[in-house]
Amino acid sequence: MGLPQELVDHIMDMLQNDLRALEACSLTCKAMFASTRHLIHQTLRLTRRNNQSVLTLEEKLRYLRWDYHDTELRFLSYMGERGFLQYTRQVHIRMGRIFTPNILIPHLDYFRSLDRVHSLTIETFDAIIWRNYYKPTFVHFHPTLTSLTFHDPVNHYRFLLQFALQFPNLENLCIERLRDSEWIRPDLTIPTIVDKSPPLRGHLRLVGVDIAVQWPAEFAYELPDGINFRSVELQDVPCNHAQHILSGCGHTLENLTVVPRGIGAHRTSRSCR
Repeated sequence: MGLPQELVDHIMDMLQNDLRALEACSLTCKAMFASTRHLIHQTLRLTRRNNQSVLTLEEKLRYLRWDYHDTELRFLSYMGERGFLQYTRQVHIRMGRIFTPNILIPHLDYFRSLDRVHSLTIETFDAIIWRNYYKPTFVHFHPTLTSLTFHDPVNHYRFLLQFALQFPNLENLCIERLRDSEWIRPDLTIPTIVDKSPPLRGHLRLVGVDIAVQWPAEFAYELPDGINFRSVELQDVPCNHAQHILSGCGHTLENLTVVPRGIGAHRTSRSCR
């Protein structure tokens, strides 16, 4: 190509959020291929669509009949066998509510090779079903994970906190559209949040779902002492809950962003210093 590798790296870094452009560049020359590989594979997306892309025809037929068992996460092994997991820094899981971490067992060696992940996003899952898999499945994320996002989870917010507080270096937490379960088994004990927590001094984002839902305010009261977010973003959260949330975030708040309910509502952001 003729350009110094450092310059090629810099150009590719500018395109890091444009996957199509990176893939096109990777086919251009060896210098661009070397610069784009870690950017293209920095996010591991465990989705049904990706999983089906690597299944055989027989496995796809089993998948359609809900008889898939150990093929559920074949994509993970596919990526590991080709050495792509060494570049993974972000993991995004979107497999549906029936997915539980025990499906990872046939591919656990590859999953545990993800030892440099700093961001984890989990969509559409049942927090109660997951409660027994937190530590054995995600322990290798403990040293590096700093950002955690729950998108459209179901069940009590304490189960989400129980999950989040296992990561000793976690700083940023996002909970989007939590939906309480309509029924919780009488024999099920809701966990108690103890005052032993990771730093959680980065960014907190809460997105509500219903003006009558009380969990954002209750969640703030449950935050253990010593958790002081520097930045808070509230979206579709009732105004009468906001003060409780801010009080629960301590005295270190530097920036507050509020996106009120309603069509055409304006995003409001202000400095708290």
